[in-house]
Amino acid sequence: MITLKKPLILLALFALVSCGGSDDEGNPSGGGGSDDELTSLPEDTGGVHVPMKKGETASEFGYYVYKPGGYDATNKSYPLLIFLHGKGERGNGTTELNEVLTGGPPMLIKNNQWKDKPPFPMIVASPQFPSPEDDPGNDNNWGGGDASNLKGFIEHMVAEYRVNPKRIYITGYSHGGTGVFDYIILQPEATSQVAAAVPIAAWGPAESFKTVCKNTPIWVFCGANDGAASGNLSTSLNFVTKYNDQSPGPRYDAKMTIYPAKGHEGYVWNKTYDLSNMGVTTTGDPYTMNIYEWMLQYKRD
Repeated sequence: MITLKKPLILLALFALVSCGGSDDEGNPSGGGGSDDELTSLPEDTGGVHVPMKKGETASEFGYYVYKPGGYDATNKSYPLLIFLHGKGERGNGTTELNEVLTGGPPMLIKNNQWKDKPPFPMIVASPQFPSPEDDPGNDNNWGGGDASNLKGFIEHMVAEYRVNPKRIYITGYSHGGTGVFDYIILQPEATSQVAAAVPIAAWGPAESFKTVCKNTPIWVFCGANDGAASGNLSTSLNFVTKYNDQSPGPRYDAKMTIYPAKGHEGYVWNKTYDLSNMGVTTTGDPYTMNIYEWMLQYKRD
């Protein structure tokens, strides 16, 4: 498998075969998807997706939460997938909370398309970050560039739901994908709680690859034309290249999948989340593995 070990210019982008590490080759962190803690979970025959409005819980944010079918009939702990929405879905956490249902896993759940996407049941939480007028922060990043925002939400979920603390995963697109990058850079490895991260169509941090959680598997997705205005492709590619080129290197090389002729658009994130892009022509790492299965390979030590 070829890895991105040297800085590359964008003109060479489409010649890449792969930029991933050994994580798809049978060496998952701390055990794989065959763990009894996963196989013993009740089958998800259809769960409940509930809005938890801001002010109704101890969370700073309003959020949607999906509890898999069988959750209330067992005392077992579940993997947690946290989804961070795009910039256009920010809101007040109450009357605007349904905006988080317009993309990614919460949209799939709303449309009854979630069943059988992950190979094992997962709790899915989709917190809504406030509108710019309510909490400007960094307007282009979920969390406003402050890792304590997501950290506090993770702690809320662990306190309120039966979450397996070794199996917490984060993903997001655009504004939310940048929030994913922010978290694994700004939150120390020892306290991040994250087992794997999937940022999509996001701004890759520049020199911060030096401080990123080096034991957290990362799979980056982006459109090849997501660049002129946002710079998402070039910054994501720069991050992955430099992250993988560190010495000593990360525990797992970051993966990057690039969709030719696609810009900053729903095709990139929604077709990644609904798995319909599996097998399409890509550069970098081929999208040939269910991303939820990929995440569930990993757990924190």
